[in-house]
Amino acid sequence: MTHKRFSGQATGKPMTRRAAVLASALILGAALPVGSALAQANSRTVPPAEWAKIQEAARKEGKVIVYGTMGPAQHERILAAFNAAHPGIKMELVRIVGSALTAKVEQERVQPNVAGADFVLTADIRWASDAVKKGYLKTPVGPAAAAYPDAWVRGGQVALMAHTPWVMHYNTNLVKTPITSYQDLLRPELAGKLGGVSLVAEVVTLFYKWLDESNPGFLEKFAAQKVKMYPSTVGSANSTASGEISAGVFSVIPVDNALHAQKAPMKTVIPAQAYGFAYGTAILSWAKNPNAALVAQDFMMSVAGQTAVVGNSEAASPLPNVPGALDVSKINLTLIDWDKVTAESVKTFETRWNTLFVAR
Repeated sequence: MTHKRFSGQATGKPMTRRAAVLASALILGAALPVGSALAQANSRTVPPAEWAKIQEAARKEGKVIVYGTMGPAQHERILAAFNAAHPGIKMELVRIVGSALTAKVEQERVQPNVAGADFVLTADIRWASDAVKKGYLKTPVGPAAAAYPDAWVRGGQVALMAHTPWVMHYNTNLVKTPITSYQDLLRPELAGKLGGVSLVAEVVTLFYKWLDESNPGFLEKFAAQKVKMYPSTVGSANSTASGEISAGVFSVIPVDNALHAQKAPMKTVIPAQAYGFAYGTAILSWAKNPNAALVAQDFMMSVAGQTAVVGNSEAASPLPNVPGALDVSKINLTLIDWDKVTAESVKTFETRWNTLFVAR
């Protein structure tokens, strides 16, 4: 069969644009990021005159280098919004998928002469939490940073944002009976026609671990469906949109929405019991453009920055009144509890996953 290829991220029909209000009650609700043990008092306030000096120094530096792991469309919006708001500071955003991002940052940490990242946007919150303890990061300051909810600043230095559920999707030309749950992926007619994402990042591992624990016996049956694993969410979603596969178990709304915008025959499904994660942004202590990094972080923590991140109901925001924010109060969403994640538990599950999906 000839498969139509779709560029960019994958997204079926754009999800309905929801109201942009995530009130303070949400911050105290089910979507609250766990890990408050690492919370610190708000030390992110600087006098206006000091902030003006930081901005002037940032303009003299002239640029900020960001390593990010969000979807391409999100990165494009962030770049456009930041560069418009700060014409004297050029943001250079390099997309690096999964654990390769933090691996590259660790390499640059021991190579002080390398002009690498000043600022990171990562889903690996366990790495970021360890980085706080090791002194790898700097505390954000500025008006938006000072106003950001303390509960969403891990360790006083990692700003959590863009919390979103993992979703499923399917090709509407190939699947006539709607898929509404993970159990639907076990239908006999879908054998050999399903896709997933390999363990390219710790959050992917944690998704499958949650899926295994919350649906006993599912993972073995799912593996028996001869699932094709892809090296990225974008690749898997593109394959669903093109008809190379019929459905995918793992995606995110921003990736799907890019394909919906291209009229791809694909539907996105938020499971009734959804699992999700938040990204973390942080300034590296060895940044070559430290003032520009402070300005970039403050922008990301502002309503303007959050608007660029959330897009068209692609992610939620800890801030109220962010246009386009996903209203997670309408979703039964549980976020990763990073205080319960250990290297040992991740490694143990990776061994189990590899036995099921790689050894076949």
